[in-house]
Amino acid sequence: MTDEILTDPAMSERAVTDDRAMTDEELRRHLEGRLGGAVDPAATLAAVPDAELARLADGLYRHLDTPSPAFGARFWYVQVSEELRRRRLRPSRPGAAPADPVASEAAAG
Repeated sequence: MTDEILTDPAMSERAVTDDRAMTDEELRRHLEGRLGGAVDPAATLAAVPDAELARLADGLYRHLDTPSPAFGARFWYVQVSEELRRRRLRPSRPGAAPADPVASEAAAG
């Protein structure tokens, strides 16, 4: 994975259909590339497509479970998790109430 995925729509579409686990090399490129140079982490992550953000969260989670995770990996995992949470709580259409995970679980169960 390269920084092109974060900026090139064609690369983003390929990433959306790519459900394989993120490799250590891809994660390293993220941490040293665009994420490593991010001045505003929230704005940087807000520009990442949903599927790629979820894949990044999974890659970071797996990486944190290794004997010696990279410096900054925990920070980015927290930031990515927060961005995913914000997106989940954001209304899907203007004027709609945000999705309430607790209410939807209670109604389903």
